[in-house]
Amino acid sequence: MTKRISRLVQCLLLLVIPSLSMACQLKEAMTPEAIYERIKPVGTIEAEGGLVAAAPVAATELSATAGEERYKSTCAVCHETGVGGAPKFRNEADWKERMTVGIDGMLAIAIKGKGAMPPKGTCMQCSDQELKMAIEYMIPQKK
Repeated sequence: MTKRISRLVQCLLLLVIPSLSMACQLKEAMTPEAIYERIKPVGTIEAEGGLVAAAPVAATELSATAGEERYKSTCAVCHETGVGGAPKFRNEADWKERMTVGIDGMLAIAIKGKGAMPPKGTCMQCSDQELKMAIEYMIPQKK
């Protein structure tokens, strides 16, 4: 029993002593100014002609077939067969209850995700307009 206690004390000393010695060696101040000084950038990059700012990303105009294209490339994986309870493509029975909230309500659900459907149906690069067009393409079409 005393051997176990002795070993335990030795192990604890091996852990504690190095930590104490490192704490005693801390000489740098922990003020916000001192921290900034330690992590500030070491230089800058300049392009020929001066600093260059990133150009704003222009909104791209979507084609009339953007909804169909997005459905085929992303949404069809689940909505073609109804995986995880997804309403099937243009299936009136599947969409009837969902359509009661209107297109904007369905868009809000698509953006946030619901049930097995993750936010934006995994299409994080999709704009809200593109998602709306995909929903309009998927729902039953009026005759």
